[in-house]
Amino acid sequence: MLDNFLQLLSSSVKHQRRVFFVAGVLLLGFWLLLQQNLRHGAARTLNEQESSNMLLVHALEDSVTRAFQSVNSSMHALAESLPQIAPEEVPELLKTQLRTSPQLRSFELIQADSGEVVASANANAIGKLDYACIAQIRNEPLSEFIIGKPKPGRYPNDRFATRSGLAHIPVCLPVQDAQGQVRQILIASANPQYFDNLFRSISETLTAAVQVYRYDGALLLGERTLKAPIQALMTQVLQRGWGSFRYSIDEQNYLISYRSTSLLPLITVMAASEQAALSSWYQDKRLMQLVFAVVSALILLMALVVALLLEKKRQDQGDIHLLSTAIRSTANAIFITNRDGEIHWVNRAFSQLTGYSFDEVRGKNPKILNAGVHSPAFFADLWQMILSGESWRGELVNRHKDGRRMTVEQTVTPIFDPQGKPEHFIAVHEDVTARKNAEQKALFLADHDPLTSLPNRRYFEQQLQKMDLEHKLDQVSIFFIDLDRFKEINDTLGHEAGDALLIHAASQLRQTLPAMCLIVRLGGDEFAVLSDQGDSEAVTAQLAEKILHALAQPFCYAEGSYSITCSVGIAMGRCSARNASMMLRQADLAMYRAKHDGRNTYRFFDDKMDREMSRRVHLQQQLDLSLSRGGEGLSLYFQPQVCGDSGELYGAEALLRWCLPDGEQVSPAEFIPLAEDTGQILELGSWLTENLFRTLARWNREQLYFGVLSVNISALQLARDNLAEQMQTLQSRFSVPGHQVCIEITETTLMVDSAPVADNLKQLKQAGFVLSIDDFGTGYSSMSYLRALQANHLKIDRSFIIGIGKYDSDEHIVRATIALAHSLGMETVAEGVDSPEQLAFLQQLGCDYIQGYLFARPLPAPDFERYVKASRVTEKEEPGYA
Repeated sequence: MLDNFLQLLSSSVKHQRRVFFVAGVLLLGFWLLLQQNLRHGAARTLNEQESSNMLLVHALEDSVTRAFQSVNSSMHALAESLPQIAPEEVPELLKTQLRTSPQLRSFELIQADSGEVVASANANAIGKLDYACIAQIRNEPLSEFIIGKPKPGRYPNDRFATRSGLAHIPVCLPVQDAQGQVRQILIASANPQYFDNLFRSISETLTAAVQVYRYDGALLLGERTLKAPIQALMTQVLQRGWGSFRYSIDEQNYLISYRSTSLLPLITVMAASEQAALSSWYQDKRLMQLVFAVVSALILLMALVVALLLEKKRQDQGDIHLLSTAIRSTANAIFITNRDGEIHWVNRAFSQLTGYSFDEVRGKNPKILNAGVHSPAFFADLWQMILSGESWRGELVNRHKDGRRMTVEQTVTPIFDPQGKPEHFIAVHEDVTARKNAEQKALFLADHDPLTSLPNRRYFEQQLQKMDLEHKLDQVSIFFIDLDRFKEINDTLGHEAGDALLIHAASQLRQTLPAMCLIVRLGGDEFAVLSDQGDSEAVTAQLAEKILHALAQPFCYAEGSYSITCSVGIAMGRCSARNASMMLRQADLAMYRAKHDGRNTYRFFDDKMDREMSRRVHLQQQLDLSLSRGGEGLSLYFQPQVCGDSGELYGAEALLRWCLPDGEQVSPAEFIPLAEDTGQILELGSWLTENLFRTLARWNREQLYFGVLSVNISALQLARDNLAEQMQTLQSRFSVPGHQVCIEITETTLMVDSAPVADNLKQLKQAGFVLSIDDFGTGYSSMSYLRALQANHLKIDRSFIIGIGKYDSDEHIVRATIALAHSLGMETVAEGVDSPEQLAFLQQLGCDYIQGYLFARPLPAPDFERYVKASRVTEKEEPGYA
């Protein structure tokens, strides 16, 4: 019973929405009316508060004014009487007047010039008084009745405040002698307790604070803990002598009502809490909300009863109508045919799926949907099954009205007549085209690289296994391709540029290689090509040349053009599924030989490569071990650089050297490229720069002239966001001037359009470091890059220097480079100068600095120090001192 009621209730909420909508509209209208009344009630209450507070402030202002006027009258009476009585009678007169003035605490008569108390209503009042009002009367003798700022203590000269913390307010009046001169000043001490009692009834009844201010904003009377908005109050007073405004004090809203007294420099202020004023309104609000809740509950209850009745009526219309509506509204396409296969009825989903309306297919055979994929025998078996009274279920490939194909899962169920014979057939179609496409895509992604759409390593191995089973692997060639400088592009231009480069490389390989070659992406920037045509070594070499040429085509990205090369390793021979991995590794080793031999070339595998790979792995492990031990085996050498015209020492280039634990010296040409490939160059560069700065700091302390020391920085280091920050930290830590360090960057680094690289170079330049472009002439930099960088030096690569006296082309390049550098305001450095003929040629062209074996080989630090001392540079030519 309860379950049936809950089902009816759920169905009513679902189908009788109009009933609940009407109830919701009524509730909304009632709620809006309630909110309007509440808003008006709150506004009305606050308006009443403002009116009543203004009346109270007016009354308070009148009381305060009359109190101070009474003080004024008393003081004037005393001032007139004082010159006429004897000095010994003055204290008694002051006491008598004080007894008739409840708003005062004391009277004092003081000398105008010294402030000494002459007479006082307080027997303990002695000494000297110093009030601002006394100074004002001295400066303005015609001033009368000056109200001073509140002072601590109960009486004048009483330095201890009362327990309540109340102070007295000095009121000053000049006393003139017979000649009209101000000789004495009468001071009345106003009693704040009197006014506090006057204000208390209002503050306790209305939760309001009453205060009295002078025109200068000084608080005279009232609650001192309330932080009244003095600046806002004075602004209001200047605009209008009376009024009110609302203000937030200590996160509570107050109505500030005020009146300024025209006869006296006083402002009476009452700060009333809005919360207290709205307390009665809050009670009305809660009552109205309670009424609203009760009425809302009644409306919802009535709506629920009406909805239940209407839903019961709707359900009583019968299961036939419900079934018809369900079939028409189902998401699956449904059509009904007679025994002859003529379409009798379709639902909306059928029209949406096939594109045919009911009028277009009425009386026609479902074969209008036939896409021609299935044979006539397939449909014959289908009809035989359903005519026998059985249901049929399977996949069909149909054709949409617009011609496109779609895959559906179809279930055909016979509907029997009273005699048990099939009279109609109901077919239900479910479109599974998207699922089938997703399955095909998943199968594709399992065997292909999603970025380049090339087959992946898994597919490569499957094809090798398949070809082995089919005995098609008598002679194969495996090409292992690795893109040169891919990591540099990826790190400096970003991963999007790296992805674009991989897509470009895949496209070039597809366009270049024959269709029978299998091209796969192994991962990262590594590709492989499998050729099973039994080609000779010469034909295979020609194919490798095509690969090199194809991948050397310019790569365009972000309005820039980059020349990317590759290194290719080739393994040939009899292959099987068992040794496929071995041949791929052999091709990988051959590829590393191609990289070692200068890149942009190919190499065939031979037995020596196994030993070279073992050597590479050994060096990488030893370098890791060395760096983990603080650079064990690493050292700095320095090759001097001299001035081209005088031969005097200019500086040196810091070069990194590495010695293995067994004493073997590893060439930089071997371990530097290894460190760049493995990423160890970053940690290696950090060791080099820190030790360089430490050495420079020691030489500066020893006042050893060494000139400018150059250090090579790789593109990967520049691509790090914090390289310039690290260099500046070292500069500050070791107190090394920036002009003593020259940062050398390769020419190809300039071609990398990278924000971190540009930012690091800019910061290094601003920090005072010298910038030099190394290996100039071997890259592809343009004049715009040179001009934008504003480097200090242009370093001519050794490959051109050794051609001096041998090749005219090299001499022309050197001549043009020096002229170009000088025209751009840059100095030139020639490296690799080994003969006097080379030196003479460079001196004739005005080359600024020379570096080479002709002067000195790279020297360890002690030998370089002796070289520097032997150079005998004069003191005025020693900019290297710290």
